[in-house]
Amino acid sequence: MKSSRRTKAGGRPGAAIAVVTFLAIAALAVPHAFASNPGAVPYADTPQGSQRTVTVADITDFHGHIERGEDVAAGFALADAHNPGHMVPVSAGDLVGGSPYESAFEQDRPTLEMAKAWGLTVSAVGNHEFDRGVADFDERIAAPANGIDWLCANVSAANKSADGRLDRVKDYVIRNVNGKRVAFVGALTDALGAVATPRITADADLGETAVHAINRVADQLSDGDESNGEADAVVALLHADASAAAGTGADGLDRNVDLVYAGHSHAVKRMRTAAGAPIVEAGSFGRQMAVQDLVITGAGRAATVDVRDVDLGNGMTPANAAGVYDLAGVSGSSAGAAHVKQAAWESAGEPSARVRRARAVWTKASAAARRVGSKVIGTIGRGAYFGKVPSDGTESALGVLVADAEREAVMRDLYAGDRIPVVGFSNDGSLRTANLDANGDGRITLREADSMMALQFKVAKTTLTGRGLKAVLAQQWRRHGGRTVVSRLGVSGNVRYRYVTGGHAPSVPGEGGDDLGGASIVDLTVDGRPIGDDDLVIAASNSFLLQGGDRYTAFRAGTNYREFDEGYGAALVDYLGRHPGVRVPLPVTGTVLV
Repeated sequence: MKSSRRTKAGGRPGAAIAVVTFLAIAALAVPHAFASNPGAVPYADTPQGSQRTVTVADITDFHGHIERGEDVAAGFALADAHNPGHMVPVSAGDLVGGSPYESAFEQDRPTLEMAKAWGLTVSAVGNHEFDRGVADFDERIAAPANGIDWLCANVSAANKSADGRLDRVKDYVIRNVNGKRVAFVGALTDALGAVATPRITADADLGETAVHAINRVADQLSDGDESNGEADAVVALLHADASAAAGTGADGLDRNVDLVYAGHSHAVKRMRTAAGAPIVEAGSFGRQMAVQDLVITGAGRAATVDVRDVDLGNGMTPANAAGVYDLAGVSGSSAGAAHVKQAAWESAGEPSARVRRARAVWTKASAAARRVGSKVIGTIGRGAYFGKVPSDGTESALGVLVADAEREAVMRDLYAGDRIPVVGFSNDGSLRTANLDANGDGRITLREADSMMALQFKVAKTTLTGRGLKAVLAQQWRRHGGRTVVSRLGVSGNVRYRYVTGGHAPSVPGEGGDDLGGASIVDLTVDGRPIGDDDLVIAASNSFLLQGGDRYTAFRAGTNYREFDEGYGAALVDYLGRHPGVRVPLPVTGTVLV
């Protein structure tokens, strides 16, 4: 795919005198560029019409899966071997957060070490980078010692200033590779408020839409003015679903963007921008990698860029989108079977060195995790199953178990004497593995519990009226596009209710045009007592859900919100220790009224 790069306001310079004049001005402007714009890179020492190839290899939504770090290292090594010394590894966000135990128990330090072993120095900011708060991201994850330029152009300018909360975040960074200047522009999903707490959303302060921010920066880097940064090619790293980059009109990316790497939805996709640039989304968890060549002719505003998918060979298996490869087993590690041709490239020397560095990180982290995480902290009843929510949208025993644990934690911290009824909740998105008892031995280890509860939420509580509690429960049935979509909460076992869906259900207006109240809740009891609309009930859960996370916005009507100095996962660990042989009795808390 070839693109001629130009700003929205003008076209390419076409006359030779214009080129000469441009170069003369650029030469004079270079010193000023470095003084005023640390992202500016001087004009490369290659002829104006020269053609060079730069290879870009992208992962997204790695989420600390360092058990696949060797395969990712092998993928980067193969991409580099394809174009030696001229490959840039990048991430489209969520490098850390929601991680397996081996990385999570050390606050994702092993993942940052893994990224350094890969040679990864460019990443978009994802929402999970903020799991421990915006300040933690800026001070710890974005620390210069980690060697990563974190990009998010739609963070407000004030927030990226020296006295802002995200002063280490940049709009873009330019890498001078093979004599060409390739700019990487980052942006974060416009829907941050739906996947982060209100506090994080406020602290991140996204000042414009992702598409608008990318266009603004891409146009600046393509306007022929060396003093404000100039690039020969522009690659967008967008932590949002690929469809967010495929809009048209005011929602479309313009011709100054040559390639888009998307993320966030954990999908493998291939689309195009309104201007024709490829949009590639490369899955998640280190299972896939996208690899493209930028064949760049000329420089700056006059450059043309031809984006070509790379054939890595060596037995690599294409994924279900052009230019994306499956990585399983490519390193020949114990995590997967070696590829037939793997020995040939590994014996060449440097490719295997990158894999060896990644292997060392994994070996160290997994050994530490075994020492700490093998401790048994509880048992489950014979035949009990605590897996994630079934596909038919019914409640799960796991959801009820976690809701009971959050409820007990709040009751233990709050009460002595008379009590307001307490109801526990859990949301499916806060549960990160398929099954609490991963190996089926009936014993729950610290690793299994922490892997299930891997996010950095706190135990929290808020006070609801009976009417508000019914509104929360009604939001499990969501009217969208003329149909009802079920997304069941885990609700503590002391709750019983019946519900009616369809035409008899009242509407509870939601966000984005969806009706988030597709059910009517009746016969609601807590601890065996009927709950009236004006009665008070305490809701106990994780801090994300009680602030309206996963679009359960009815929680925001609560009062006296409070977070406790206890992680939501610690509540489950404590609960399992207090209740050996735990099992959740049936029936489920909510039954349909027929």
